[in-house]
Amino acid sequence: MTARLLVIPTPIGNLGDITMRALEYLSAADVVYAEDTRRTGVLLQHFGIKKPLRSLFVGNERARSDAALSELLAGRTVALVSDAGTPGISDPGAILIQAAIAQGIPVEALPGPQAMLPALLLSGLPPAPFAFLGFLPRTSTQRRAALADTAGLALTLVFYEAPHRLAAMLADCSAVLGERPAAVVREISKLHEEARRATLGELAAWAKEEPPRGEIVVVVGGAPKSPRELETVNLADFVAQGIARGETPAAIARAAKSYGHTRQEAYREALRQSGKSDG
Repeated sequence: MTARLLVIPTPIGNLGDITMRALEYLSAADVVYAEDTRRTGVLLQHFGIKKPLRSLFVGNERARSDAALSELLAGRTVALVSDAGTPGISDPGAILIQAAIAQGIPVEALPGPQAMLPALLLSGLPPAPFAFLGFLPRTSTQRRAALADTAGLALTLVFYEAPHRLAAMLADCSAVLGERPAAVVREISKLHEEARRATLGELAAWAKEEPPRGEIVVVVGGAPKSPRELETVNLADFVAQGIARGETPAAIARAAKSYGHTRQEAYREALRQSGKSDG
């Protein structure tokens, strides 16, 4: 293989998540550009692969992308990896990928580990349509402005967030988007994997009282439907899905309000279905 850029996802937790094709391509590359050469070095050593490693992280991304492009133009096969997951998706790599495409260099982006889709499924919220929005801005003012741009989207929203900013981010989501159903999913594919489902305000209070650790994905329900669309919402099905996720009648009632149902109606339906399932 010559003059190709290989975009290779790496495990986000369990090393068993790596694919056979990823290992094959890492073995075939002339050089590997990695977000953290030490971390990637451990991964390569685990699988018995020896390759020259070059760093490519946020601080040096543009300069190292130029260097990697020069290697590609010289006919070398370059592998691109991030610390975990898929390069270019809220990780360094997009600059090099776009530059290679602009030069007509073949680019292969392998499927593989990433956090957004498992989190979307574990949230229990509608998986399609959804919008992946990556990391929100760091300051509350900028964050709220960005959230305001998404407030009318009838899509499930997926964000990445750092643990130390989670409580503030959830509080801003609650203030701008309203009390929507949401989930915080963390440490996917690792020993302490957790999916916590509640409303945005409840999750913000939890994150403030018990700050979580690890890699975090936040999933938020889409904008409430219009009155005409609400006529088609089946309250019984909505409640049944909440019960299947293990939510309490009170939590279901609060979430149902975001979709145009009264809390009283949803609570009564949840009690009815809970009693039926218990019996």
